[in-house]
Amino acid sequence: MSEGAIVLLIALGAVVLITIGGILVGKDQSRDLEGWLVNSRLMGPILVWFLLGTEIYTAFTFQGLAGYAFTKGSSAFYNVALNDVAYALGFFILPAIWLIGKKFGHVTQSDFLAGRYQSRNLGIFVALASALIMIGYIDLNIEGLGAVIHVIGHNAFNQTVSDLIGFLVLALAVLVGGIRGNAWQSMIKDILMFVAVVAIFIVIPVHYFGSFGHMYTAMIEKLPKYLVLPGVSKNQGPLWLITTVAVTGMGQWMWPQWFGVAYTAKSPRTLKLQAVFMPLYQLVKVMMITVGLAAVLIFTTAKVNGNDVIMLLALKTFPTWFLAVFTVAAVFSAIVPAGPIIMTSAGLIAKNVYGALSSNASEPAIYRLTKGLVFPLTLLAFILAAAAPALIVVVLLVAYDFISQLFPAVVIGGLFWRRATKQGATAGLIVGWVVSAGLLLTKHDPLFGINAGLVALAANLVVFVVVSLLTPAVSENYLNDFLQAAFPQARRGTARVGGQAAPVSKS
Repeated sequence: MSEGAIVLLIALGAVVLITIGGILVGKDQSRDLEGWLVNSRLMGPILVWFLLGTEIYTAFTFQGLAGYAFTKGSSAFYNVALNDVAYALGFFILPAIWLIGKKFGHVTQSDFLAGRYQSRNLGIFVALASALIMIGYIDLNIEGLGAVIHVIGHNAFNQTVSDLIGFLVLALAVLVGGIRGNAWQSMIKDILMFVAVVAIFIVIPVHYFGSFGHMYTAMIEKLPKYLVLPGVSKNQGPLWLITTVAVTGMGQWMWPQWFGVAYTAKSPRTLKLQAVFMPLYQLVKVMMITVGLAAVLIFTTAKVNGNDVIMLLALKTFPTWFLAVFTVAAVFSAIVPAGPIIMTSAGLIAKNVYGALSSNASEPAIYRLTKGLVFPLTLLAFILAAAAPALIVVVLLVAYDFISQLFPAVVIGGLFWRRATKQGATAGLIVGWVVSAGLLLTKHDPLFGINAGLVALAANLVVFVVVSLLTPAVSENYLNDFLQAAFPQARRGTARVGGQAAPVSKS
């Protein structure tokens, strides 16, 4: 049996064992929709830490970021800055969303929007659209998993077959255990990932250059264009970096799975602690960017796909026993983060589309449909990966351009601007998505150096404000009750309409 076959068997065996562990841990809380999606809001700081970490630091971080540095140079540092911006926003946004969700029983992002704007139709629209956008995020993880199988299998499987195997492994692993099982799997994944990342970050400079100092000297002397903007990227200059950080930083918490993760927490303080300490994970990103730049010097003559860089370095550098550990870490960096993403996509379609449209849909039926959608949604992501393979980071940047368009409706209107209306939110989203698609399809990203997603977001915001001012707002009494859940000290003297949400309008 070849070395690659042995390593892949070990990795798949680890997937099976840890998935079984996730089933055992999560089975008691995965008997209904709220338990499966948000752990009945009982998760403490440690599990939320790993769950948040696993969702942010994925196959993208483990493989894609190094690959992006390998092909685009220092443009990759945009991703370090974006999370720092996002954590500052998350400190204020996530606790408020948790408080509202706790009061009104929200388990998805669409529950929040339908409640805030008193519009079932807006909830359905956003649920369906965001579920489709999230297929791009699932695609990212399938691409990462396929790259591992392709490289470690010594090209025994072509990229499509590798992605197919990745799809099957991913869908089976996600289906069981629920969100609590996924959180426990996240702990194991993150520990393995830290070990693998630190190992390759230390070994590469010493093994190939003799020391860190010699490696950095070689980069300065031989890779000057990789260390400046726009450098080898040609059109990703300082303005692109600033605008990309802005749009992705605002877009970070607009991914629907973050609402699910936020709702799992025991209290708002749990979420604030994550925002304070989660930046420690950023060290992983800096390490992987450094390794990606070093790979340019190591693979000077070989033609290498950016997605394959990390696994090729591991295959070239580590003994078989550690290569197995490294491969398990790479496999789990794709599988585990996909869990909440797929569960959230399925939950949005089952609960906020089917459940909202069907007058007699029971919660057990919605729960069964949610689990039943896991395979179809993952299959769509596989088809996308096979039909339009791309660099992992490019997939993520395109998805961010679309998901960030939710920021005005969710944050500005959802938490702060009382005059925002369902018509304004809907019109703004449509304009933002149309502008994003138009700029991307006509290859105008960036536009005059500005990230296309931010251009679209500016158009979205203008339409959102203008249309909101021209259309009737939600009743003041209802808004008092809704917003007081998030800011209980802000309006002590305002009227309340009871402890539960008013019925959501069908309009």
